[in-house]
Amino acid sequence: MELFWWFALPVAAGTFYGCYFWNQRHAQPDWLRLPTRADYLHQHPECAIDDELGTRCCACGSDKVLGHPQTGWPDHRFRHTCLACGKALFRTEEPPI
Repeated sequence: MELFWWFALPVAAGTFYGCYFWNQRHAQPDWLRLPTRADYLHQHPECAIDDELGTRCCACGSDKVLGHPQTGWPDHRFRHTCLACGKALFRTEEPPI
């Protein structure tokens, strides 16, 4: 039984470590590279539309922009992506509940 713990504990710790750092590596850099909505509209003033929350894509001009959570459902950080061309446009953040 002791041999089992010598094997199972490092495997469980390695799995947890790998999942945690995979999430950090793949989710955080993307988030920090994207401009905020205000910066995006400052760089592309032609992309502003009448709707307060809406914008247009700077690449294709589509107004179909979808905001989805950065890492999953409980995340309050949103990445806004154009549905027509798939380009990641900007980020927004809502205060956590």
